[in-house]
Amino acid sequence: MIRAVIFDMDGVIIDSEKLYRRACTELVSELGGKISDELFEKQMGLKMSQTQRVIVQTAGLDMEPEEFGRRYMKRYLELARETVVPNIGLIELLDFLYGKVELAIASSTEKSAVEELMKKINVLEYFSVIVGGDEVRESKPSPMIYQRASRLLGIAPEDCIVIEDSPNGIRSGFMAGMEVLGVRHEENIDLDLSLSKHVFDNLNGVREYLEKRFDSLI
Repeated sequence: MIRAVIFDMDGVIIDSEKLYRRACTELVSELGGKISDELFEKQMGLKMSQTQRVIVQTAGLDMEPEEFGRRYMKRYLELARETVVPNIGLIELLDFLYGKVELAIASSTEKSAVEELMKKINVLEYFSVIVGGDEVRESKPSPMIYQRASRLLGIAPEDCIVIEDSPNGIRSGFMAGMEVLGVRHEENIDLDLSLSKHVFDNLNGVREYLEKRFDSLI
């Protein structure tokens, strides 16, 4: 039985991966380092405490990871506040699910930033639980963040569906014992999403799939 749907934020709810890439590329360049597509893909789904170490080490920056992380998040939020919009099909999917199941967010981004951006796109009220990367000890692909969301919802993992876009996030939901639906976009086109039960081109595809699942229960 489907009793809850848990969303990743970056790349699923909002098209933030481009903003993260831009913020990271600009900042690393200003600091005299270099960043590759492979490096950016490697840190998708990680929380900032891990991302900052990966980038500082790999890009060869002469800076403490914590300071880089603060600047990176500041630059990202500046860009996001100006340009962030909900991904195609999000509002229709939320409207379909709202009242049928519990809705939650499990994001590697800090909880305060998640809440700020959800307010910005006027969807915060849909979600009964939000778990940020700063609230768990281990980042995705550890199942810890989805396990915490399940506990806060009071719903067993097998009754939760996860919507994800990164290999780390998909493995996290899978290892938590949840059904995972993958979503493709420009930033993950070449990444392995094979642990997903199904992979969709956008959230409209997810909604159509879930509509059929719910219809079969009537």
